[in-house]
Amino acid sequence: MPFRVILAKDKNCDRFTASLLKVVSLFLLLASIYFLLYSSFVGHDLWFRCPECSDPSISITPACDDDSLSPTNISHIVFGMGGSARTWKDRKHYSQLWWKPNITRGFVWLDEEPDPNSTWPDASSPPYRVSSDWKKFKFISSQSAVRIARVVVDSFSVGLPNARWFVMGDDDTVFFTENLVTVLAKYDHRQMYYIGGSSESVEQNVMHAYDMAFGGGGFAISYPLAAELVRIMDGCLNRYFNFYGSDQRVWACVGELGVSLTRERGFHQSRAATDSLRLRVKVWRGLDGWAYKKSY
Repeated sequence: MPFRVILAKDKNCDRFTASLLKVVSLFLLLASIYFLLYSSFVGHDLWFRCPECSDPSISITPACDDDSLSPTNISHIVFGMGGSARTWKDRKHYSQLWWKPNITRGFVWLDEEPDPNSTWPDASSPPYRVSSDWKKFKFISSQSAVRIARVVVDSFSVGLPNARWFVMGDDDTVFFTENLVTVLAKYDHRQMYYIGGSSESVEQNVMHAYDMAFGGGGFAISYPLAAELVRIMDGCLNRYFNFYGSDQRVWACVGELGVSLTRERGFHQSRAATDSLRLRVKVWRGLDGWAYKKSY
């Protein structure tokens, strides 16, 4: 008798399994027919769309350039320097070395509004703006690195007319603007370019496959590349929240767009041991360079 009971249960189980398989098969068949009919009337590009990915139906809006074929000059460059409201007083002198009022364009991007009781430096310094939406992103080592990585997004979003290049740097980066214009004029600003120089550290260069522009020496991003970065940057920053520096984050986001570094040796990031050596390096690099960052 116990043996017959077990057989009876097994038969019931088999019937249930067979019925379940029939139901699942019917559901899959109906689902297949539905998706087949759906795909016949709706474009496949609407399926599983990534909100951060570029929409092929949307073209990049060209820069508001009155004459896109004219030679590049200083008015086509927008500078974006990452700074801090607390340290700007001690670092403003670097920008004052190269900033030309009513000629150069751009901003120092601060982490907060300066002290209202203090007077912002005169016209010999770049104007300032406060970085936007930088505290909402994940990070491990440095939240300020996230903010500085977004300087290109903030600079682009200002919408200055006739912008061809966005040149990023720190608040203690010194640019040789005439040389910078000369080198950027070699490239077609209507294409996606990521231009910069390597580190003074071989170890760092090897770590980043000699494909990363180190931010201390400055780097340049063409208008079309900046437009694409604006679309993906926020999601990209959260994906690479474990990275250390701002330049490393920008490098990763540019890499997602399939753009490699165009190396120009004039973007210098040099480490000097003494004040006298710093001075010699600074003068020497200025002869053939276009950006210099001292590093301790």
